[in-house]
This record gives sequence, structure tokens and C-alpha cells, in this order.
Amino acid sequence: IHTPVRRLSTGEAGFRRRFTALKIKDRYLGGGYAVEESDKKIRNIMCYALICLIAFSVMLLLNQQTVYTADDYMYHFFWEGSRPGSTTRLLQGIADIPASLWNHYQGFNGRVVSHGIVMFFMLFDKMVFNVCNSLMYVVMGWLLLFYIEAEKKKRRPWHLGVIYLAMWTFFPHFGWSVLWVSGSCNYLWMNGLLLLFFFPYHRRMSAGETFGHPLLICLPVMILGFLAGASSENGGGAIVLLAMLFVGHWLWKRERIPAFAGPGILFAAAGMAILLFAPSSRSRMVSEPFQIAVYLKRIREVIGFSYHYILPLLVVLLVEVFFWIRHKKRRKEPWIPCLLVPFYYCLSGAASVVVLLASPIISGKSWIFAVSFLLIAVGQIALWMEEDGCKIQKGKRLFLGLLIVLSVIKFVFAWTDIHRTYSEVQNQLCLIEEQKAQGITEVEVPLLTPTENTYNVIRHSPNVSKDPEDWFNQWMALYYGVDSIKGVEP
Repeated sequence: IHTPVRRLSTGEAGFRRRFTALKIKDRYLGGGYAVEESDKKIRNIMCYALICLIAFSVMLLLNQQTVYTADDYMYHFFWEGSRPGSTTRLLQGIADIPASLWNHYQGFNGRVVSHGIVMFFMLFDKMVFNVCNSLMYVVMGWLLLFYIEAEKKKRRPWHLGVIYLAMWTFFPHFGWSVLWVSGSCNYLWMNGLLLLFFFPYHRRMSAGETFGHPLLICLPVMILGFLAGASSENGGGAIVLLAMLFVGHWLWKRERIPAFAGPGILFAAAGMAILLFAPSSRSRMVSEPFQIAVYLKRIREVIGFSYHYILPLLVVLLVEVFFWIRHKKRRKEPWIPCLLVPFYYCLSGAASVVVLLASPIISGKSWIFAVSFLLIAVGQIALWMEEDGCKIQKGKRLFLGLLIVLSVIKFVFAWTDIHRTYSEVQNQLCLIEEQKAQGITEVEVPLLTPTENTYNVIRHSPNVSKDPEDWFNQWMALYYGVDSIKGVEP
């Protein structure tokens, strides 16, 4: 029996075609979207990895060409004083470090955290420090990225690339604060320690959450707080002030204060007290009488260093704030609450500079904490403006273009200068070994060519001089096993 096949009407046929198309779309388009998102994540991961690899490789190359200078030779030895003596010996292992640090704390300064790291690296070949320091530079970029952009979904690989370029361009006296062994441990590494300690505070402020229960992170925050407070005189004080500003903000807003906030501040303050009240620090404070001329000189130095290292970023920040306020006023929206958190970072950075007026020796590398806080503030405002629909595309492209050009120019000059110094130092070391082989114990080596490049570690730093009794010459002679080293004109 043949059942007659009913022909579909035009409307029914169209409906079935549309229905089938929808089923196919639901079945495959969703999967295609997931595949597209997966591909995008893979591309982002590869971009992040490439950017980190480039930053690491460049830093490793520069670190390998950076020589020991200033305090580096001294920290190879068990600390007994700033001059070598008859009993001075090389550090034999990690077990020597605590006792050496105690002598250092009593007689030189209270930075036991940073100098402990310096002494640790001096136990190994310099390549170990070169690799670790390059990794630290990469980690610092990620820390700044986490501070600038709280939400993971809004981060982009090019954000990280811009941060590395900004670090290279704006970090003060790059040779001393990033490449020099003793300087990097005191400034780059301690800068990372400060940001690591403060990250739970930042996370609570920006995202309204912390990692796990606040009580569970109390112990890590207290330990990191103590180490951060004892990291450096101006950096430790700045991070304590920043934490207090955040807690004050929560009190003002009548928000719940996380359990780790108070203990973290107390332990950071305790670490700072141990640093400031070291016997060596107190003796210098007591021995220095108040002199107006001395403090006027320090004020001029602080203003001068701030002009060189902070003014460019400050100009960028003020331009951002101007356009942000104008944008908010046009939309009749409040603008002050949005700028409070960047203001806290700027205020803490300024405090890290002002407190240097009490320091007998002021060096440009101490501005690294203020520069880092300013970079965070500039980055936060820039991303908020972009998310809020403020038209900053032209300004962003101009800034990125200038940053790339300036970075490339600086790298070319820095590499040329650093490589020249490295070659000259290698020549010195070869001459020392040659004269030792000939039985000469009072060796002579050519002086290094002076430089004004801030990426070169020997700029204005102690190095081989014409006087064999100079403290650097004595430490270098002891390290290479000769009676004396004298610098002569090449």
C-alpha cells in the first residue's frame, strides 16, 4: 500500500530550513566560539612568553657585561670592617652569612635583608646572579602589571611589554639600581619585596577580595611585612605609610578591614625599627650635628634627582589627570573618588623621597621606589580612562612611540658603553694574572675610561684608582691574591 507523500507548503519548507540551520548553528557555532577563545588564550600565552623571553635575554646580556665594582669585592669576605685586615677571609658558605650579617649590622648599616642576599650570591659564580637578577626583572614587570590592572580578563600582552620598556626608561640610575650586584639586591630586589608584601592590600582595594581567607594569609603577610620594613630606610617607610593610607580609606568608607591589615603594618613597622635603630645607624645619627648648610645641600640634591627621575612621569600623570577630570565633568560624574588610590601611591612615593633629607648620603638609585609607585598610578589612570570611554588613542600612540624610540636609543648607547667597560676590566684581570705568573705582587693595571652613562655600573662608583691604599684597591688586591693594585694611565 503506497502512502501518498504530502508535499510541504512553501511556508513549511522555509520553516524547516530555518529550524535546521538553527540546530546546526547551536551545535557548531558554540563549539567554534570556544575554539576561537581557546586559540586566543594560546596566542596570548605565547605573546606573554615571547615578551618575557626578550626581557630576560636582554637583562641577561647586560648582566653578563656588567662587572664587579664598589662594594662587590668587599661582600665576598666575612664582614669584619670596611677595610681588610690580617684575619679577613672569604665567605666559606651559607653558615657564615648570619655571623657576617651581625657584624655588618653592628658596624655598617641595618640592611640585613638586602645584604644577606648580596652575600649569598657572592658564594657562587657571577652567572648565578646574572640569571636570578634577569628573572627578578621579569618578575618585577609582572608585579607592576598586577598592580596596574586588577582584572585578569582585561590584561593584554602589550601591557606587559610597555611596562618593561617603562622600567628600562624610567628606573633611576639603571646601572646601580638594577645591574650592579650590590645595588640590585638593595633596590630592584627590595622593590619586588615591597610590592609582594603589599599585594594583598592592593587586591582587597581593587578587586574587593584576597587570596583565600584573610586569617590564612596573616602569617605570610606578617613575615613579608617584617622583611619589607627592614628592606631599606625610605622604601620600608613608604610601604608602611601606603598600608596605613589604605586602612584609613577603609575606615573612612566604613568598610570591613581584612584581618591581615593590622598585623602586616605592625610587623613592617617592627622591621623598619630594627633597620633604623641598628647600632651603626644610631652612631651616625648621633655623630652628625645639625647644620643648615648640610640640609640645604641635601634639599638641592633631592630636588635635582627628582627633576631627572620623576619629572617625566609626573608630567604624564598630570596630563592624564587633566583629561580625566575634563572627561568626568562633561559626563557630570564625580572624579575625586576615582583618583584616591593613585593619589595614595603618589603620596607614598613622595614620602620615600622626602625622607632622604635625613640621609647623610643621597644617591639617585633610592628613587626606584617613587618611580615604581608613579608607574602604578600612571598605568591605573590610563587603563581606567580607556575603559570609561575617554578618547586617549592619539595620546597613547604618541606615548608608546616616544617610549619605544627612547628605549632603543638608550639601549644602543648603554650597550656600547657597558661593553667597552667590560673589555677594559677583562684586560685588567688578564694583566693581574700575567704579573702574578711572573712573580710580581704589586701589580699595575690601566685605569678605566670614565663614563656618564647611567646604565654603566662604573659611573661615579669606586673602582681602581692610582692610590694602592684606596679601600677598593685593597679589597680587589685581596680578592685576586696580590699585595697591592695600582691604577696607571692607559
